[in-house]
Amino acid sequence: MIFENSRKNIFIVAALFVVQPFLFGQYSDESPTEKEAARIIQFLASDSLKGRGNGSISLLKAGLFIGDEFKKSGLRFFPGNAGYYIPFRPFGGSNTVVKDVLLWNGKKLPTDAFMYFHPVPGNYPPMDLSDFTVVKIDSFFTEEILENYKQVKNNLLLWSDLPQPDKENYFPSKINIPTGGLSYNVLMVCASVAPGSISLSGVNNYYSNVEYNIVAMLPGKSKPQEVILFSAHYDHEGVFNRGRKKDSILNGANDNASGVTALIMLAEFFAKKNDNERTILFCAFAGEELGLLGSKDFVNYTDPASIIAGINMEMIGVPQYGKNNIYITGFAHSSLPKILEKQLASTPVKVKTGPSEEKELFKRSDNFPFVEKGVPAHSIMSSDDDDKCYHQPCDEIKRINISHLATVIKAIAASVETLINGQETPTRINPKEIKKD
Repeated sequence: MIFENSRKNIFIVAALFVVQPFLFGQYSDESPTEKEAARIIQFLASDSLKGRGNGSISLLKAGLFIGDEFKKSGLRFFPGNAGYYIPFRPFGGSNTVVKDVLLWNGKKLPTDAFMYFHPVPGNYPPMDLSDFTVVKIDSFFTEEILENYKQVKNNLLLWSDLPQPDKENYFPSKINIPTGGLSYNVLMVCASVAPGSISLSGVNNYYSNVEYNIVAMLPGKSKPQEVILFSAHYDHEGVFNRGRKKDSILNGANDNASGVTALIMLAEFFAKKNDNERTILFCAFAGEELGLLGSKDFVNYTDPASIIAGINMEMIGVPQYGKNNIYITGFAHSSLPKILEKQLASTPVKVKTGPSEEKELFKRSDNFPFVEKGVPAHSIMSSDDDDKCYHQPCDEIKRINISHLATVIKAIAASVETLINGQETPTRINPKEIKKD
């Protein structure tokens, strides 16, 4: 969770959106398990990740772990994306973004004459012609150009030397990624001569100043254009000495490795069920501690009208409100909290009256950028910034109540059943009313 005075500025990256639905059963003691919850949170909050600070290699390692967990569950990529990782630049920068440099037969190609898709985030070692299978094609001017190469296993270089229908652009405005994404890197080049040699490299200034939202989805069966969104932020405060002689790592076990643990376990559970009527979207956001920057960026990829409900999970590993008790932020602003509370009646988890509205918890986590677009999006919490270890080195694994965490995760799964199967639709939020508060 962010401080109330966190900066608000963001760099907006244009993009596109699609989603998918599904269903959960009644509360069960069988899955998710405490053992699985412990495995996930112990990695995310380990000293080896050094507090998952924004702009750090450790945050990227945490992101790769989350993506690998999504992959194990068989989740699909966000439409139009080559992998689970959607980049954004939290610290701003030039409007002209140069990500990669390509030398073609020793000469530098203009950036608009090539496109490079690689599913794994972060910079990459320089690549040459021997790293690719070269295929000459007639034209790139079809959105489905990559559909012909879905079975390719090696890095692919698609090259065309023919004039393009659009005199001002080498490529169409949108290129569709095959269902399931890419399992290989694709370099697409327009050049007048064949490649005798190439050298492809990433621009370090770009890759060192980019972070990633990690997004996966389960398509809905009967209502694929209606979306239920689950989210949690995976960044924290990193390492700060602040004159400390001993522990300087802010591990963020509760804030918010606990919420990400829930996100991963819910994704696995729903993927195994595979009977969701509405599309389910799973989002792990970076940049939350900088002012909700990741979620502020990602909301621009979406059609907010298609998002039926947003459930954000924040600091659910410490039972500050009592064992198996939770708080739902912004309770009065839509009917979603009452829907969840009604479904929770069959579980051990109860909804408690939370902190004063003056703390503005509703506005201080990754649900809020969606709220500002009218989406009924709320955060589920079992502790807040009054916890003694909030943003302190003592927010470590040893304070996490694994039994409580697993119980809350299972209860969340049960509470969204009527949302995922399409039976209930919460009321929308009026952003103008929120601004008056």
